[in-house]
Amino acid sequence: MNKNSIARNLSLTGAALTLLLGVGVATAAATPLTIVGKPDAASQMSFEVALPLRNVDQLQELLAALHNPTSAQYHHWLTPAQFGALFGPDAATVSRVVAALNASGFSVQTHTQSLHVSGSVALVESTLGTHLQLAQSHTNASGTRVVSDSALNLPAELQAAGATVMSFGSNEAHVHSHQATAKLGGGTDNRYSQDGGYWFDDLKQAYQYPSWETKVMVNGHTQRLDGTGTTIGVLMSSDYLPSDVKAVFDNENWSQITGKPDPHLYKDVAVNGGGGLFGGAFAEVSIDTQSEITGAPGAHVILYDIPDLSDGSIFAGYVDAIESNEVDALSASFGGCELFYFPRYNGGVDMRGILKAYDALFLQGNSQGITFLASSGDSAGKGCTTVSYYPSGGPGQFIAGVEMPASDPNVTAVGGTNLVTVYEPGSLNSQYATENAWSDPEIPYDPYGLGGNVSGGVWGAGGGVSSMWPAPAYQSLVATGSTARAVPDIGMQVGGCPGGISIVNKKSGFCDGENNPVDGDGNTDRSYGIFALAVGEGGGFYGFIGTSLSSPEFAGALALLIEQQGRMGNVNGYLYHLAAIQAKNGSLHYLHTQIPGFNGLIQSNVSPTYNVSTGIGTPIVKTVVGAGSATAAGTPQTLSNP
Repeated sequence: MNKNSIARNLSLTGAALTLLLGVGVATAAATPLTIVGKPDAASQMSFEVALPLRNVDQLQELLAALHNPTSAQYHHWLTPAQFGALFGPDAATVSRVVAALNASGFSVQTHTQSLHVSGSVALVESTLGTHLQLAQSHTNASGTRVVSDSALNLPAELQAAGATVMSFGSNEAHVHSHQATAKLGGGTDNRYSQDGGYWFDDLKQAYQYPSWETKVMVNGHTQRLDGTGTTIGVLMSSDYLPSDVKAVFDNENWSQITGKPDPHLYKDVAVNGGGGLFGGAFAEVSIDTQSEITGAPGAHVILYDIPDLSDGSIFAGYVDAIESNEVDALSASFGGCELFYFPRYNGGVDMRGILKAYDALFLQGNSQGITFLASSGDSAGKGCTTVSYYPSGGPGQFIAGVEMPASDPNVTAVGGTNLVTVYEPGSLNSQYATENAWSDPEIPYDPYGLGGNVSGGVWGAGGGVSSMWPAPAYQSLVATGSTARAVPDIGMQVGGCPGGISIVNKKSGFCDGENNPVDGDGNTDRSYGIFALAVGEGGGFYGFIGTSLSSPEFAGALALLIEQQGRMGNVNGYLYHLAAIQAKNGSLHYLHTQIPGFNGLIQSNVSPTYNVSTGIGTPIVKTVVGAGSATAAGTPQTLSNP
């Protein structure tokens, strides 16, 4: 569930599971990092160092041209080497920094705009002027991570270069994965009621994906419009089980219907050793990989498996994906309160340089044509907590705020809704009926295990305005109501009523919006997605909710666009342009808009063109991906929707 943690490290929070279509309940609660000792002074370790870009104004001009269909440079994407030559850190500066680190005894691997630095614990402590400790981790394959107990004191060469060290955050993770168990009620899935558990092919009918039988012409060849030829990626701190991907397809009889083998993932890249199988984010990575490959069964999917959800590991994962330049789009189902990088949350130390370092990576990736997606969070309009809770762990309040990396203007932030489909007893029909974005009020609880309870929380797709970034040009195409970057950009099925923390109706035992001050009372339409977790090893099919679902869902849909048009880079300009066209011409339909709801602060559909839970809306996929004339996917488990 998306409940913000802090300090330069991410963790899985509230990975509670409810077994569907079977019996059993499993839960896993989040706890803070625990100092368990000191690392051996001679042991080897590594850390990430980001360096500032050059010629940023010219880079922004080039990015505008690369994304402008009328420009001669449109979609003429750069390679990492070309980006480095034009905009990477000055070669002389890099040489000085590397020479200084080498002279101190470190080994250094250079990337386009960053350094991977390795050395002994003793060397790190003496060079960076800090003390390192060993902390118990809940998303690391080895169970621990190395953290600092004080601010870093960078050597003169690093200070002069404007370097940012991305590692050693000592507080509980401020970034966490965005998924939680659903509190079940009102039926078990849409095949028995109009809302509830959705299999992947239910979503394809509801959101009108092109029929699986649709063919398109790509580079002079006719091929199926299913993501063929594209590569989409997942960034997460765990490995996955290929057998679970097979189990999901087998449940819907894919092979029997199509006569083809179950799709498979392309490869698993272990970054800095990876997080390992059955790590703290195993449920998350299962959701992510299954959502992407079921949305685009012809695509390759690469998993970038990082050791944990710390800034150092996340940064390294993005670097690996950008430098290898293999993925066309990369989805991240984690996030953390943007405000947690501001001085008041860090004893007066300004940590916003970390956000700027991420932004520089996204700029490079966009120039190479890579689209970055991120879940917008699951705390609706209250994505942050008061300082009284973090970092001291006292009682606090949930407050307005958005989450990074979704808040970055060079990332597509994906929010969403509770999906409702038609209900025909005895039928698998999952035709779209409506959606809602009613938030679910929460009981006071301790979201990061810091000791105090936080009150006033709500469950729902994260949304609001950034305190870090101004409104990008593409958001001028719709009325967001703000001069700051608004989140999210688009939405898909998220679901609601999180088990264990929801305030529920005492009579029904289920969320019904009774505590929403506007129009939500009595609305019990809450949905969830169904995923396989360790099916062949004692697991089963589980119900999950959260924007952890919607971001990889949209990545799969986006693969159908990339298949036809090639890499899209920052796709937000394209999406907002569609929203503007629809607003001006009522006969053109790309999106479901005016979706009712409440995000804990304001109504979701205040603007006719922008929604604080779904952005510009939820997609009518076949028109969004430029296949409006195609037949839409029909009833699940048919040839049009296998």
